[in-house]
Amino acid sequence: MRIFGGVETRSITDEEKEALVSMLPGFVGTSTNFTSAKAIENSDVFTVINLLASDVASLDVGMTKNEIVKPNRAVDLFNVNPNNLYSGGTLKFILTANALLNGESFCEIVKNNGKIIAFYHLRNSQVVVKQDEETNYKLFYDVYDDKGKQRRLSPEKILHFKFFTLDGVRGVSPLKSLKHDLSMQNDSKRFLANFFKNDTQTGGILKMKHGKLSKEARDKVKKEWQESNAGVDNAHKVLVIDETFEYEPIEVDTEVLKLINASTFSTETIGKVYRIPRHKLGLETSNMSLAQANLDYLTSTLNSYLKVITNEMNYKLATDYNSKFQFDTSPFKTTDVETHTKLTLEKVDKGIISLDEARKRLGEKPRNDELGKKHFISLNYTTLDQLEEYQMLKAKGGDKHGQDGNKGTDDE
Repeated sequence: MRIFGGVETRSITDEEKEALVSMLPGFVGTSTNFTSAKAIENSDVFTVINLLASDVASLDVGMTKNEIVKPNRAVDLFNVNPNNLYSGGTLKFILTANALLNGESFCEIVKNNGKIIAFYHLRNSQVVVKQDEETNYKLFYDVYDDKGKQRRLSPEKILHFKFFTLDGVRGVSPLKSLKHDLSMQNDSKRFLANFFKNDTQTGGILKMKHGKLSKEARDKVKKEWQESNAGVDNAHKVLVIDETFEYEPIEVDTEVLKLINASTFSTETIGKVYRIPRHKLGLETSNMSLAQANLDYLTSTLNSYLKVITNEMNYKLATDYNSKFQFDTSPFKTTDVETHTKLTLEKVDKGIISLDEARKRLGEKPRNDELGKKHFISLNYTTLDQLEEYQMLKAKGGDKHGQDGNKGTDDE
């Protein structure tokens, strides 16, 4: 099956020249460098990507108009059933993970008679972004299927997410800044793996007395020695050699091994590039409360990624300037059941949310009637202008009644 090619006019990208790797749904990557899906073979990169993509996927997108939540077809599709292949959570996970790894991700907007009917993720290898110089650098997207057949889509039919960009047209992968760090970490782990694989013996010198061997003979002796004595299966077994050989093991400074095994430099660097707090990677214990830690993670890390997604949706899907898409981040503002219940009831008492909204937050079924839609507020609350008017009326009425009252007292 051909994946690339088949169209003479199509420019082949560097990504398409590399081998296709399928590590997560929809990922395309390389077989040699730390880019795209290949990078998640590194446990630290996998942890960071999985953490961010899972957190974004767990949040629902909502539509508000003049700050009032409104039902929206695009929202329902994006959150629940974007297509007949996967759920809304999976779509958000794929789009976020690809953008974090590849620098950008693409989602096709499928419409019928002007109405959105589906969202489909497009693999990065399927899409070629181009600019038409004759029409004031207007963008368009050439999409190729597995057989090389081309479709040309306008920007209005593509959600193009870019977490980091230098020109506003193409995204740049954060992994480019981690090339040497990931290589260093990979070499360190490989060194440790070989060390333990060879029964903690990194090497030795096998001397042959009273003889001179050719290169071919030395290679043969080396191979036979390795097969007979190296590896965990041969650990602590008796070594038998005749007087013509002398074996001298090479000693290794165990402090170097401790340094390699305990080093967290690469992990810290990966977290820093993606703006992940140290406590999220298990590098230190946070001295903040759970609520503070969640709020710090939301404001300093997650919110910037959420804004990129909603900004693109507002740009391509919003019908007017008063309508906007935004993520419901309340799960990261919730600490425990008792506090969550207290805060919810306070919002009901102050008229911030309706009864049905409160019931939904507390895990109860909404009433779905007129009473459930209403906002309740105490009679003790009023606006400042009404309070001033009330005080003025009260002052005038108080003077009159006070005089009458004094007269009544004198008469008595």
